[in-house]
Amino acid sequence: MLSSLRGELTQSSKQHGFSLAVLIVWLLVTAASAQSASASSNRHFLITSDIHFNPMADPALVTALAAAAPTQWESILNRSQLTAFSPYGQDTNWWLLQSALDQMRKTLPHPAFILITGDLLAHNFPNTFAKAMHDHDRQHYRAFVRKTVDFLALEFRRRFGDTKILLAIGNNDEECGNYSIHPHGMFLIDTADLARNLAHADDHFVATWEALGSYNVPLPGVPGVRILVLNTVFFSNKYHAASFQDGCASVPPTGGHDLLAWLESNLSQAKQANEKVWIVYHIPPGIDGYSTMQQYLSLSQAIAAPGAQLCSQAIVPMWVPAWTSKFDSLLQKYDTTVVASLAGHTHTDDFRLINASGANPSFVLINPAVSPVYDQNPAFRVATFTAQGTLSDQTTYYLTNLDRASSKVAGRWKKEYTFSREWKERQLDAAGLKTIYNKIQTEDQARNQWFKLYNVSHYLPPPPATGMKPLFCAIGSLDVASYETCYCPSTPVDRGLPPSHPGEE
Repeated sequence: MLSSLRGELTQSSKQHGFSLAVLIVWLLVTAASAQSASASSNRHFLITSDIHFNPMADPALVTALAAAAPTQWESILNRSQLTAFSPYGQDTNWWLLQSALDQMRKTLPHPAFILITGDLLAHNFPNTFAKAMHDHDRQHYRAFVRKTVDFLALEFRRRFGDTKILLAIGNNDEECGNYSIHPHGMFLIDTADLARNLAHADDHFVATWEALGSYNVPLPGVPGVRILVLNTVFFSNKYHAASFQDGCASVPPTGGHDLLAWLESNLSQAKQANEKVWIVYHIPPGIDGYSTMQQYLSLSQAIAAPGAQLCSQAIVPMWVPAWTSKFDSLLQKYDTTVVASLAGHTHTDDFRLINASGANPSFVLINPAVSPVYDQNPAFRVATFTAQGTLSDQTTYYLTNLDRASSKVAGRWKKEYTFSREWKERQLDAAGLKTIYNKIQTEDQARNQWFKLYNVSHYLPPPPATGMKPLFCAIGSLDVASYETCYCPSTPVDRGLPPSHPGEE
């Protein structure tokens, strides 16, 4: 093809008096530009989180779904007479899921890869199944869970072909219930091959997935950068291991120790190989600011003059504090190796700064949810990364007409904001996020804008700064002591917070 084109150019040069050398230079520059444009376009990826799909939203269809193969589910779900999208306060039904996936495909049809930062399954999945089916057989429930996960994979594959999909485990992704995933448990065994195929990974993937729900894969298109996907449910303050084979009885937890050792080993290997690392997980480290405020309000009702001591008792960590401390120490030790962390879980658009007061802080980008169960608008992100493997920018897209959308009224999605334009920051990194954090603490306009985006533009009147303090203190104060210093000295009993709990259930 190149020789044919060169022949055509030679003939053209004779006809028009152009230099063949000039034309060859033009050809090479054009080819290089095309290659550069192709590489650049392949540095966009999708992030979706907290899908919380509820295939049982229409109870009339559950028996048929349980009896059918996942390949037949779409035709069954399309028969639903409940045509409205999931309202605020409920998890994702079929109509919302379909609209979200279709919009992802329309927005970025050929992503470099897709990140799903946990929680495929709806809240209260075991009880919903038992109630809908009048069936308490654990094996029947296990089969339904596997079919749900398979169906979601099929729906992504139908829209994105063979695109690499990297899945993180969420606290609801388990057959024994919330926060109960067991190392080498049935859910991990049941989903190992599916997760490996989605990630285009080798046979080593299965062993670490079954043991820890975690894995190590290269960042597509960028040599020398790896993605470590962690199952941070093991670190959660609410974690309790349960064995499906023993009727979901509690068993001694070992996942936290093993996961931390695995993480340190992989970070050490990456550093020795001069590789950079992204870390992807579901539950972020730090403090649950919303639950802390609710706990404080609850405790203060019985006390006439609540003070700092009561405030310290009310603090609710996301992780067991010891795990947070060890994790933070690892990130400080490997601060030149880890270049990005991405999480979900809170259903909000937020971030965390690890070692915020140090010389080399790191960050966690927290991604909003598809599920509107905690009153945020459904959302997803398109993010970009550089040729060196660092995050450069992100754009959030959200559903604007959730309360009116249905199978007959199309969901209207639009761009909410682009990080670099919204915050006037050149790079999506710890330095830029630290600048934003400082503005949130001191400037009303920045704080109110952050709060709007935090709720994914589902309008709520901005509470006073004191009402938002438990939320923005959580950004930079990840351990109990520093959060107490930030939040507790002037803690008011302030009810000016969002009306529902964003995502810790």
